[in-house]
Amino acid sequence: MNASGSPIDSVYKSLDPFAPGNMVLGQRFTEGNSGLMAWLRTYESTPPTITPQPKLLVERIGLFPSSGDIRRMVGNPVALLEYLRALYASEALDVDDSDGLSLTFTEWRFKICPAQSEILLKVESRGDVALMQKKTAELLDRIEEKNSRESW
Repeated sequence: MNASGSPIDSVYKSLDPFAPGNMVLGQRFTEGNSGLMAWLRTYESTPPTITPQPKLLVERIGLFPSSGDIRRMVGNPVALLEYLRALYASEALDVDDSDGLSLTFTEWRFKICPAQSEILLKVESRGDVALMQKKTAELLDRIEEKNSRESW
């Protein structure tokens, strides 16, 4: 067991998945996954004597609440990414442009992946559901604001 007291965290190589470039079971967070599926695959083979598995899953989800994948149609995905970068990058701890735009802040992060005429948004926070919901609404408002100015 580790300092946080959570048996789940002992599965992870790092206690802080928000740290830029952190690895979880060999998968980078910047590759667009939270590591939850890798954790589940690993944990399935662990004896269930520690704590009931559903309880651990709920605990893990509660530590890092997520908006899930939100799709929005946009006129110009590239312009939208630049717009959001200009608004948020100066406050970010880490900026990653390798697959869309990923920005990590102290207590939350978001990722936007562009497609032909739509974007995929995911917002996560560090144990704060209200913050995640607030930032999700804020980003969706910014996306709508930029999208309404773009001509289709």
